[in-house]
Amino acid sequence: MNKSRSIVSIVKSTYENVYDNLAKGIELAGGLDISGRNRVIIKVNICDARTPETGANTHPVFLDAFLRYLRENYFNLKIFVVESDATVTLADDFIRWFGYLPILEKWGAKWANLSLEKNEPIKIKGYHLKEVPLASIFEGSYFVTLPKLKTNVMSSITCCLKNQFGCLPLAQKSIYHPYIDKVIADVNLVYRPDFCLVDGIITNAGTMGPAFGTPIPAHLILCGRDPVAIDTVCAKIMGFNPWFVGHIRKASSLGVGSMKYTLKGLSIREAKMDFEINKFEMKLIKFAASLQRGSQKEMRQEWKN
Repeated sequence: MNKSRSIVSIVKSTYENVYDNLAKGIELAGGLDISGRNRVIIKVNICDARTPETGANTHPVFLDAFLRYLRENYFNLKIFVVESDATVTLADDFIRWFGYLPILEKWGAKWANLSLEKNEPIKIKGYHLKEVPLASIFEGSYFVTLPKLKTNVMSSITCCLKNQFGCLPLAQKSIYHPYIDKVIADVNLVYRPDFCLVDGIITNAGTMGPAFGTPIPAHLILCGRDPVAIDTVCAKIMGFNPWFVGHIRKASSLGVGSMKYTLKGLSIREAKMDFEINKFEMKLIKFAASLQRGSQKEMRQEWKN
């Protein structure tokens, strides 16, 4: 990994003027480097049956702006928008229910459910995983991740790095929750994005985010090529010390990216706001969840016996 500081851009925006500000953020961060590749994969963040206005999922207007940017600046691109099924996510249904399909049709992009795509296991030297299934459509593609800026009771924050956790095709991803920080870092060894665009215009915050989080208008877009650097900045904006956000630290140690960065646009002080986090309460919830998982494991063992 290049030891130079990664550029992270922060710009203010609403959904009404998102296109101009998204384009500004991309250019401040050094621009896209598609380098002759004719296929772009866009990983949206659809984590729950919550409407875009809650800040839980990538807003369709944000996706619309980026697809417009691609079509106006590049030619003959094949564009795929992807997500996978999960414990509480029915990807094929959610893209219909929450207004994504008309936008894909408008810009000639295709939808792909990663839980249904062919994949090939890639061997890795990770913290927890020995291999990660790589969907075949990613091979030779330029990969852009479009996460939300959110709190998460399990991982403190969920942003660029955790969005790739959703690239795992397994629907019951909850089996990895006891090792969530390790698995997030491992997955990014295979699904490291080429560019990151964070939809922080409406965020999802609070101790119980994102499933029961509170929508907060932060009016932010963050851009860059390094998911570790961007998540480091996002953690600071939300009031967390990134060194104590396990998956950021572990991804950095694995060489996914660097926690060192150079800011363009707004400063962290200008972007920072109250994300309504009670860190003590988050620790209690994590502890209770670990006890619950332990009891469930014991019960499963008893049933086997």
